[in-house]
Amino acid sequence: MSVFDIPLSRRQFGLLLSACAAAAAPGLALAADDRRTITHELGTTEIAGKPQRVVALEFSFVQALDAIGVVPVGITDDNQPKRIEQLLGKKIDYSSVGTRLEPNLELVAALAPDLIIADEIRHSAIYQQLSAIAPTIVLNSWEGSYDVIKASVVTIADALGEKEKGEQALAAHEAVIAGLVAKIPMGETRRFLLAVANPDSMSLHTSASFTGSVFRAMGLTPAIDSADAVESGAGLERLIAVDPDVLLVATDAGGTVFDQWKSNTAFSNISAVKAGTIYEVDRNQFSRFRGLATAEMIAREILAKVYKVG
Repeated sequence: MSVFDIPLSRRQFGLLLSACAAAAAPGLALAADDRRTITHELGTTEIAGKPQRVVALEFSFVQALDAIGVVPVGITDDNQPKRIEQLLGKKIDYSSVGTRLEPNLELVAALAPDLIIADEIRHSAIYQQLSAIAPTIVLNSWEGSYDVIKASVVTIADALGEKEKGEQALAAHEAVIAGLVAKIPMGETRRFLLAVANPDSMSLHTSASFTGSVFRAMGLTPAIDSADAVESGAGLERLIAVDPDVLLVATDAGGTVFDQWKSNTAFSNISAVKAGTIYEVDRNQFSRFRGLATAEMIAREILAKVYKVG
């Protein structure tokens, strides 16, 4: 008589199915006693073993996973796969689960993930729904400073049972940044500003933003010192009042106020315009993306554009 010939209650049958599922995934079962409690923005999440099927709901999480050699099975790529290719500098095989603002929970569940990484600002409202699908950790990506993003790499690695890899990736990154910063001339006192140009205004990134905090880590001075990451809806008058010495303008294709303001006499009175230290940069790289590789890219771009150093 086999086990399947024995009459079972519904509960016993469910337990049997669970046991069979565990047996079908011996790698995960063997690691099941390796339990870690991961502290994140919405509390703690217990994770067993080493998750193999990760869904990342923000770009910085994708870059963090790449830093430790993990390819997520699902990504909120805003339905623009080219962005993920630009983010990582290569193509990867994954399934889109919608936009970062509104992840498609049905698509997430269909991937049978064993770990979901969500953003505090965008996804707190659906945390319980995500947690019902798979263990979920919530980190601050959208408004995360450079230090916050760096810490997230180690937290994500810990959640995957690979904390040492995260620490190694962070140490390697900090060595790269130190080498780049060493190329900046001594005595730099100018004030740097990233402005993201929209069709009718600009968003000014402060010292608390990711890019602004990368400036500060490089020894540069952000033009706006604030606890709020971004000043949204800034008009020309506000930009003139900030009066940055070096202005990086992030643009998308299709036309923005930057195209209009360039011909405005008042715009020409900004210190950066007078000095010829205004530079157009890619909006994805300087505004939408965050991560260790993005910080390195920002540092290299500044060296190339501002200091003419390769």
